[in-house]
Amino acid sequence: MTKHRADYPCVLPGDPAWIDDARYVQEILDCLAAAAAAAHDHGKPDKYVLAHLPYQVAADTLDRVRSDMPPARRGAVFLMALPAFELEALWEVLGVLRRARDADDDAEVYDLVRDYAMRCFTPPRGVDEVVADLERILAVLSLDIPAVRTVATTLLLEGERGDAFRCARDELFVAWRAAGLTGIPGS
Repeated sequence: MTKHRADYPCVLPGDPAWIDDARYVQEILDCLAAAAAAAHDHGKPDKYVLAHLPYQVAADTLDRVRSDMPPARRGAVFLMALPAFELEALWEVLGVLRRARDADDDAEVYDLVRDYAMRCFTPPRGVDEVVADLERILAVLSLDIPAVRTVATTLLLEGERGDAFRCARDELFVAWRAAGLTGIPGS
């Protein structure tokens, strides 16, 4: 889970493909938010496990990250601060999706995600793909290694981008590739 602080510094790849390719995840979360709100209005607040707000916060966070990404620049990094509650909502939603995928009594969530992902996207997606893509997004947004702090500090202070910065940036590239991101230098 995220640390309890107002903002969480995220160092992101300069190529927005890592988040643009997962736009469909945002659409699914918007759909879950609407379904959870409707279920609440009909006296079934637990039908989709969570209230609509965590789903909507998670969807809005993905939208904001996508829209705030600068134009693609291979080898660049981008600094963004996310409020901790947004990361917590994403983690909470991921937990629900994992339990639904693993058939832990979240049948309504599973059915909605499966049907929406299979019927509304080209190519069709499975629940496993939705979970994997959200995990990949969170691996980037929640990465907490010393290299993140080095790069974030350098970017915040507009410091010298010397060897320490380049080494830290390269460590980020390695971590992102390990998380399954493509288009990262060195891949």
